[in-house]
Amino acid sequence: MIRHLASLAEIVDDVDAAVRFYRDTLGLTVQHEPGSPYAQIELPGALHFGLWARRAAAETMFGDPAAAERVPLGFSVGFEVEAVEPARQALAGRGGVFVQGTRYEAWGQVTSRFLSPSGALCEVAETPWARAITAPMRVAPA
Repeated sequence: MIRHLASLAEIVDDVDAAVRFYRDTLGLTVQHEPGSPYAQIELPGALHFGLWARRAAAETMFGDPAAAERVPLGFSVGFEVEAVEPARQALAGRGGVFVQGTRYEAWGQVTSRFLSPSGALCEVAETPWARAITAPMRVAPA
């Protein structure tokens, strides 16, 4: 059912502070428009690593930024699947607790979000630009 890891995003209350940390402290390249609730970090070995404002995540998932307390701070993990709806149904049948049904995102991705047993936000996704991965990534020996 799961093809590969599609995304990793840190959910934060302050995107600007997180951008400064990843850019200035860790020295990574960060793509971020001032005022945007999302940033993308360039990190070798990661297909997609982002920063997501908690209020923006709440608006996406629940239609209300005031529902931010329902979105856990920490990391969100996205799993690429062949098709979201059948994966959502299968996972729900195995006890998965979904907080968002199947949704067509404005950026061209199909998602459905659920919580892990520890409360971490996870998603199954159909990500068209991630379908080009045809083999596992391998690290070359030093």
